[in-house]
Amino acid sequence: MSRRYGLITGLSAAVVTVAVLLCLCFVSFNNINDVFAFRDDNIAEGAVDIGDILLEGYADRTDGKVFNEDAMAVLYEKLTGDSTKTDISDVDALGTLSAADIRSKNGNKDIVLTMDGQKWTVTYFTKDKSGNTIVTLWLATGNDRVLWNKWSNASIDMTYPCNVYGTSYIRSYGLNIGSDYVESEGATSLTKLPQSSTHKFARLTMPSVKGSLTDFLVTPAGVEYQETQNASLSALSGYAMPNEAWGTPSGTVKWFNNGKIDMSDITTKAGYDAWKDDYIWLPSLGEAIQDGIWALSVSQRSSIYTTFLRTSDISGVEGTTLLIANGSYTPGSSPVAKCLTRPALHLNLDSVAQHSGKPALNEPTDVTVEYKGTKLSLDDVADEQKAWYNSERLNITPDKDIKDAGTYKVKAEIKAELVAEGVTFIGTPDTAAGESDTVRYFNFTVTKKKIGITAALDSGGLPTVTLKNAGDVYSGDTAANGRAPSFGFTYTGNGYNSDTPPTAVGTYTATAKITNECNYQIDTSNSTISVPYKVDKKSVAKPVLSGQV
Repeated sequence: MSRRYGLITGLSAAVVTVAVLLCLCFVSFNNINDVFAFRDDNIAEGAVDIGDILLEGYADRTDGKVFNEDAMAVLYEKLTGDSTKTDISDVDALGTLSAADIRSKNGNKDIVLTMDGQKWTVTYFTKDKSGNTIVTLWLATGNDRVLWNKWSNASIDMTYPCNVYGTSYIRSYGLNIGSDYVESEGATSLTKLPQSSTHKFARLTMPSVKGSLTDFLVTPAGVEYQETQNASLSALSGYAMPNEAWGTPSGTVKWFNNGKIDMSDITTKAGYDAWKDDYIWLPSLGEAIQDGIWALSVSQRSSIYTTFLRTSDISGVEGTTLLIANGSYTPGSSPVAKCLTRPALHLNLDSVAQHSGKPALNEPTDVTVEYKGTKLSLDDVADEQKAWYNSERLNITPDKDIKDAGTYKVKAEIKAELVAEGVTFIGTPDTAAGESDTVRYFNFTVTKKKIGITAALDSGGLPTVTLKNAGDVYSGDTAANGRAPSFGFTYTGNGYNSDTPPTAVGTYTATAKITNECNYQIDTSNSTISVPYKVDKKSVAKPVLSGQV
């Protein structure tokens, strides 16, 4: 082995070891003043939490509304810093805002929101090339760690070097882009990896899945600064950094070149700019660094683990760049370690505004309640059955008074003042049944009341029934009005089965039952419903012949 090869190998091993250790590092939050990485339990302390900007059940709506109009109004207010400016037209006129600009409008707090079930922090606000107003969101929390690439090699002469983000494993698999990636060292062709519809980022990367949000995302190809951004950091000798811009960096471009490695060659590699068409992507060091393009706070940059960026090292092909858990960065890290995957995206606010609406109401579902002897309503139904019901939003009208056992058809209609605001039900109405976007029908079923009984024999040996609890039959239900239950018996045994008591000698089973149509049923789990019934031989007087003594 040559000394040069041994040195390179030794350095490579050291790089890998350091990278692995960095990616395994996490932050203890015992001292929150040192690091304030966003977590679900501390966001309120360091950020303004907008809440979920998506409408519940949007994927099932028929009106095309996807975003919560009220939540978006709050976002617009925070972007403008003016509580009276809550419309898209107000933010369209803002120009460009960094995260620092946004914090200055909100008591030095960052903005956090929920979309697709995940927390995102607002990092930048600008226009895309088509003039659309876009806001850039970066995943604020998470714990998914993925390899940047599956292998590492210091050679720049390969068809697919290991530090090209456009052909990386993390882009293809970690972000669910489904792009072709370089599977192994020295490969001269790329490996296909299909997208997964069950991936956590599926709705942000796949237009075909239900609930896809890709129509509202702008790719980096449409964002001017990402085409030309140039992170030439003085701390890194002012060299340009690979994977920063998808196009030609602006200004002075100084690539590292030591006569053996010319880093400008990286930009000529196949797939180098492929990420420009991605809906989600890893941020660059130029975007995420302190005082970078986005001007992020330490809270936004920090995380519980070290985070991968798309930027690779300025002078070594096998190096990537990481954000350490405390928000600082380190270059020259190996791509074969597992670190956090925190993608970013551009949300098209103009398109969002066109598809924003009031939260739709959940459709009513059928309810069931036991007979109570009085007129019934939803007030008598258990809360878990009527989670959809809100008396301030819905008018409830049954087809007739609900009292006796049976199934009733009930109309649920959104109140007029909410209809005027565009509020509808989630789902598709059954127009054949008279439903509409604001009217639904559901079944209200009244079941018979269960009563406990005891079957026994009376003093004469005949079967009889007594109630275990006399109060089980409501006072308004009497024998006189025919609403109280009447009891009888079915006799079985010895080939006999009838409601009429048997006369043939033998032992039978008398089973109690309710014989009239009423609102009660026997609770068989809490009753003694059967009793043995015996027919004995009858005693007759011995016959005496006339004149017999």
